[in-house]
Amino acid sequence: MRALIVDDESRVRKAIRLLVHWEEHGITEVHEAKNGMEAMELIPQLRPHIVLLDMMMPLKNGMDLMEWMNEHTPSTKFLVISGHDDFDYVRSTLRYNGLDYILKPVDEEQINSAVAKAAGIWHSEEEERQAAQRQNVQVNEYRPAYSERLLSALIEDEHAQAQTMRRLQDDRIIPADITGISLGVLQVDVSDQALFQRFGNQWDLLMFALLNICNEFLQENSRGLAFRYPGVKNHIIFLMWGHPETRISLLEQINQGMENTLGRRMHFGLSSPGHSLDEIPKLYRQVNAVLGTRNLLEMNHYIHSAERPEDTGRFPQLPFSHTEDAWRLAVLSGQETVIREAVQAWTSDIRKSGRISPEMLKQWNRDIERFLTGLPYEISPSAADPLLAEYQQAAAEFTAPDPYRYRLHLQDWQDYWEELLLLMSRTLQSLKPEGGELIQDITSYIDHHYASDVSLYDLSAQFHVSREYVSRKFKQTHGINIPEYINRIRTAKAKVLLRSPDMKISKIAETVGFKNEKYFSLVFKKHEGLSPNDYRKASQSG
Repeated sequence: MRALIVDDESRVRKAIRLLVHWEEHGITEVHEAKNGMEAMELIPQLRPHIVLLDMMMPLKNGMDLMEWMNEHTPSTKFLVISGHDDFDYVRSTLRYNGLDYILKPVDEEQINSAVAKAAGIWHSEEEERQAAQRQNVQVNEYRPAYSERLLSALIEDEHAQAQTMRRLQDDRIIPADITGISLGVLQVDVSDQALFQRFGNQWDLLMFALLNICNEFLQENSRGLAFRYPGVKNHIIFLMWGHPETRISLLEQINQGMENTLGRRMHFGLSSPGHSLDEIPKLYRQVNAVLGTRNLLEMNHYIHSAERPEDTGRFPQLPFSHTEDAWRLAVLSGQETVIREAVQAWTSDIRKSGRISPEMLKQWNRDIERFLTGLPYEISPSAADPLLAEYQQAAAEFTAPDPYRYRLHLQDWQDYWEELLLLMSRTLQSLKPEGGELIQDITSYIDHHYASDVSLYDLSAQFHVSREYVSRKFKQTHGINIPEYINRIRTAKAKVLLRSPDMKISKIAETVGFKNEKYFSLVFKKHEGLSPNDYRKASQSG
């Protein structure tokens, strides 16, 4: 601790130096001043903790010095040592929070008791100051997180909005007189590894830098504030107020700041104006929808506003059903080239459609997942569960591209879908039965049972595969469907029997599997160009 003795008499200053047990009171430095004016010059430099002062001094007296200290160094403790027993002096001492008024000649015990008291009070107050400072440091350290939590609650907890708004305004996080607002969202591309590496692969450090850039623009003229939203890792939320007509241009300025600082332009969503803070949940849903429907093919459009909606009707979404059959046949073919060509054709079609949005990519991906997980049940219901489990375990190694990336990389989606289709195709190859190909066995079965009433239902039950799979795979292999194949066999067998002149047409029809002679005649003529009777005559005359 440091002490300052202020007295115009040198013998008094010397006496005080000798009488006070400085070290016992923790005082290691003792300085002197001849008057109040000199003391006022020394105190800012020396910053003494205790001042012992006389009342009657030239230039500036003790009362002047007490008043000055009360204004400029209120934490400094002081004692008055005076030769005047004057009530006004005592009252002034108390008024300016002096700790004692000691009359000259100075008593050693009295002055040491007063200095001990002053030192004790200073130490006690210093502990309180340090505790308050530590608390302030903690408050300042946690204030951003505290503000972030309250602001996030406006989005998440609609039932506590009135209380949350009151706390935000009481803590001066937002102005009390907010009327019109908008909500903005900056969507950070989590796949931007180059930017991430610039910040030492520390996500929090990157977000801190982005927040600083945003708030530098927003807090100028108090136009809003930006905060992180814990509910979505890569979202920075903008709460904007005042001058709604300038909000788009403000976001454009922030984006320019991003490019100047980080070499990146980013995508921002902006809600339509709202009237009060209790509309924030609705505005947040709205701005997410705006970002979800932005056209990824428009590479240089960065500010997406609900007030300026993009023309979604001009480019209707291409449904996955457009390519589903082609993909099904490609998977069932088991041929890598066919599969890759089918996926490439689809990605080419969606690029030509003129519009691809994040929500479209998510919907297509959901449709493709439904399609692929349904294939095992189409082909072999009894074996579908283990097949699907095998596929899903292997498919977990592949990760879908992020639909919200700054720029669309359709090739990444094409590669991802190709890998899934190839994986499912390989998984389904295990359905091949022992002793030959499935369709070969089905064909052989039909060749031997053509005269029976062979139906898709019978074949499905016989070979434990779905009717749809049998039908598609058979046509893919033979180029015709199963009923047509059966009719060709029956026609060929009927041609042999027609060479016998004694066998009735009706009997021949029944023998090869037709229950109706008229229908038999129609089928036969379709294949041979002649009715059964004309064919018999022609064969006999030949």
